[in-house]
Amino acid sequence: MSRNYEPGHSVGMLAAVEHGPILCSDSNILCLSWKGRVPKSEKDKPVCRRRYYEEGWLATGNGRGVVGVTFTSSHCRRDRNTPQRINFNLRGHNSEVVLVRWNEPFQKLATCDMEGGIFVWIQYEGRWSVELVNDRGAQVSDFTWSHDGTQALIAYRDGFVLVGSVSGQRHWSSEINLESQITCGIWTPDDQQVHPVCLLVGV
Repeated sequence: MSRNYEPGHSVGMLAAVEHGPILCSDSNILCLSWKGRVPKSEKDKPVCRRRYYEEGWLATGNGRGVVGVTFTSSHCRRDRNTPQRINFNLRGHNSEVVLVRWNEPFQKLATCDMEGGIFVWIQYEGRWSVELVNDRGAQVSDFTWSHDGTQALIAYRDGFVLVGSVSGQRHWSSEINLESQITCGIWTPDDQQVHPVCLLVGV
């Protein structure tokens, strides 16, 4: 990761893949999601957005059903503390991982595979483990956490929409007109409503 910064301009990050004789990958990366490093103590709040996004975790999903979680940094300072372990391979999916979504307020990671399996992962004492599993047997078209992280919107390709809590309880569900296919969903800024986006079949 590299960072471009000039006084008076916003901070941006750029991820690049370099080709060389040593670097190789055994599978295609299908999705990416970035999470900033949230302060652990109250004295470090409110969050300084510039410092917050200088380092954090990058999640990737690949064609072999593996979720990669890597600690990344955009600065070159050596006085910063880094985690004891910075690379993880999370296994459990039985097909390609097509969606990875961080829940920053709760520090959780949701991952979805091609067959519709959804895992929610948590990190505890340096290890990642599965907290929740959801599988309707239908393909997921989108997964979106609410802004405050307390709820999740899951949109399925068969027209089913579900809203659940961060702890896995179902709050609401509905079947959308089968003549349309849900492509994605979005929360309103106050997290009180959701808006599925549909694509008419045959259009």
